[in-house]
Amino acid sequence: MEEDRRLADAEPRNPHVHHEPGDVNARALTKFGLAMAGLVVAFLFGLWGLFQYFAKREAELNAPPQQVVTAQKLPPEPRLQPDPALDMRRMRAEEDQVMRQYAWIDPDKGIVRIPVERAMELVAQRGLAGGGKTK
Repeated sequence: MEEDRRLADAEPRNPHVHHEPGDVNARALTKFGLAMAGLVVAFLFGLWGLFQYFAKREAELNAPPQQVVTAQKLPPEPRLQPDPALDMRRMRAEEDQVMRQYAWIDPDKGIVRIPVERAMELVAQRGLAGGGKTK
């Protein structure tokens, strides 16, 4: 034991090796921690504000359009048919009516329209006006 005391009292063998003169600087470490916590809080509020802005902008973009009352103008031709089958039936009914009725085409020149069935009967009775010869 005496030898241990002599070694403890003696000069250090390595003069370049030293111990820390004091503990960690608690004041500086606390300031750093508070500054970091403040920055985190500031960034959180900034992100919250940014998300609120984006949510508001998205709501404005997806809002239903306002009702604008304008004069109903038909689009240029050709237009889409709302019911093509009904339109076809009407067109065929009009054509059938034209083909089955007598009507004046040009009264001054004496040109009339006659039903197709009657025209076929007349051609069968009288023959073709141009001689009826075909090759």
